[in-house]
Amino acid sequence: MTLSSIGYLLRETGRSLRRNLWMTVASVSTVAISLFVLAVFVVVSTNVTHVTTLLQNQVELKVFIKPKTNRAQEMALLKQVRVWPDVRRVEFFTKVQAAAQLRREFPDQQALFQVIAHSNPLLDGYDVFTHTPDQIPAVAHRFARERIVHNVIYQGTIIKRLTGLGRIVKWSGWIVEALLAAATLLIIINTIRLAVFARRREIQVMRLVGATNWFIRWPFILEGLVIGLLGTFLSELVVGLGYRWVLARAAIALPFWPMVNLHTIMVRTTLFTGLGGLAVGTIASVIALRRFLRV
Repeated sequence: MTLSSIGYLLRETGRSLRRNLWMTVASVSTVAISLFVLAVFVVVSTNVTHVTTLLQNQVELKVFIKPKTNRAQEMALLKQVRVWPDVRRVEFFTKVQAAAQLRREFPDQQALFQVIAHSNPLLDGYDVFTHTPDQIPAVAHRFARERIVHNVIYQGTIIKRLTGLGRIVKWSGWIVEALLAAATLLIIINTIRLAVFARRREIQVMRLVGATNWFIRWPFILEGLVIGLLGTFLSELVVGLGYRWVLARAAIALPFWPMVNLHTIMVRTTLFTGLGGLAVGTIASVIALRRFLRV
C-alpha cells in the first residue's frame, strides 16, 4: 500500500466521521461509558485482590494461654511449635505486652486502660505465622488440642469473605460488560451502516474502476478503530481523574487502608479498556461490512 493510498484512507475515514457526526458522537459516548464501567470493575477487583493478598501475607494465629499456666509450660510449648513444619515464625507475648499493644492501638480508650491497670484480664499467648494461608486451619486445630491453650483466633473468615467479594465483583463486571458491549456493537454497526449508505454511489464507481474489496473496506474498519480509541481515551481520562480524587479522599478518611497506587491502576485499566475499545470497534465494523456492504 502506497503513501498516497494511506493518505486517501485516512482522509476518507475523517470525512466519514464528520459526515455522520451525531452518530459518531453517540458511538464514542457509548464506547466510553461501556469501557468506563469495565474500568470501574477492574479498579474495584484490583483493590479487593490487593487487600486480600496483603491479609494473606500478614495473616497470623493469635493463640492465648489459659490463666495460671506457669512460664515453664509456656516456654516448653513455644520450643515445640518452633519445629512444626507449617510454622514460619512464632513470637511469645505476655499479658503486660498485650496491654501495652492495646494502649498503642487505641490511645483514646482511657476507661479500658484503667480497668487493665487495676486488674489485667488479658492472657499470655503466641503470634504464629505460617508459610501459606492454607496451612492456618491445620495449625489452629493442632494448637486447640494442646492442654494449656485457652483459644485460637485467626483471620480466615475475613479472607474468605474478601475472596468471595472479589469473585462476585469479577463475574458481575463481566455480565454487565457483556450487555454494554452488545449495545455498543449495535450503535457502531448502525454508524458504519450509515457511512456505507452515504457512499454507496462512490463505492460502485470504485468497484467499476478495479478497486479491491479490502481497499473499499479499510476506511470503514479504520472508522470503527477510531471510535474505539476515542472511547478508550475518554473513559481513561475519567478513570484517572476519578481515582486520583478517591486516593486523595481515602488518604484522609482511611489512612490505613492499603489502596493500589494510581500508576498500577492506570496500567491495568488502559490495558483492558484499550483492548476492549479496539476489539469492539473492529468487530462492529466487520459485522456492519459483512451485513450491509456487498462487495
